[in-house]
Amino acid sequence: MGIEEAFVYLRYKLKFNKLKSMFNKTPEQQQAIRNTIKLKMEGRETLTMSDIKTICPAVSTPSPSPELRKELGITDRYVHVPTTQVIEDIQKLGWNPIQACQVNARKRKGYQRHMIKFVNPDFMVEGRDEYPELLLSNSHDGTTSFTLDVGIFRLVCSNGMVIKTQDFGSMKVRHYGYDFEAIKSAVTELMQSIPGYLKQVEEMKQQKLEKDQMLDFARKAAMLRFAKTNEESIEKIVDLTDFLESTRKEDEGDGLWEVFNRVQEKVVNGKFNYAFGKKERKARPVKGFKQQVKLNQDLWELASNYMPNETLEVAV
Repeated sequence: MGIEEAFVYLRYKLKFNKLKSMFNKTPEQQQAIRNTIKLKMEGRETLTMSDIKTICPAVSTPSPSPELRKELGITDRYVHVPTTQVIEDIQKLGWNPIQACQVNARKRKGYQRHMIKFVNPDFMVEGRDEYPELLLSNSHDGTTSFTLDVGIFRLVCSNGMVIKTQDFGSMKVRHYGYDFEAIKSAVTELMQSIPGYLKQVEEMKQQKLEKDQMLDFARKAAMLRFAKTNEESIEKIVDLTDFLESTRKEDEGDGLWEVFNRVQEKVVNGKFNYAFGKKERKARPVKGFKQQVKLNQDLWELASNYMPNETLEVAV
């Protein structure tokens, strides 16, 4: 056996032993690993690729066989690019993965939609309560492109918001023809927009709302959570005054940013009372990341409607 063959053998031997060690762990040991990763995510620490694969195995799903392609309805034009490759490419651009999740699936298990969240230390300025995030979503079932969104994370409440504007939405990168330059171009373009979004946050802090504007904002935000309701019935379901109440000192006041944050927390995280008829319930958090992103984007767009047009033109 030559030196090159020996290195190849050793590499696959180590890989096999690692997989064997993982599968030999007891359920208790596996749960302990998951708990450790969960704590890392709660602390917003950088995740290793092993961490991500453990809690979000869909990132490394292998290319589907011809038989599975037919079963899932994946066309021959679909080119399989594992999300792990894109994660590594985004890391080369200075962004560290801190969260990972995937939707529950039965029919497309292993090929379902998943999302990875990244932060860049260069944007984490000391003394600033807000800094940007990148959200990468994908699936391996041929139904989606790689999608990148910009989010804003707020330290004071550990809440994340996802930006949506009419002029600048998500960046999409196709699987077909994917290479490092494709994702680099998308990330670079998003990074160029970030200072404008952070400036928009500062403008929101300066924008004051009248009482009727606050109620209008709360009404429209509640309708995003209860999408099948109209303006006439929403106030029978939700107490708008309760919606506007602050749970922390930092969110008190009549500034658009404070109003947006306390309403956003209610809409996404729940814990408010609502009633259909005479039966009152406590709202639960929105769990699905796809629904969370959509709600956050719609709330951001709603808040943007209360800003002067000239401010939005500068920010976008």
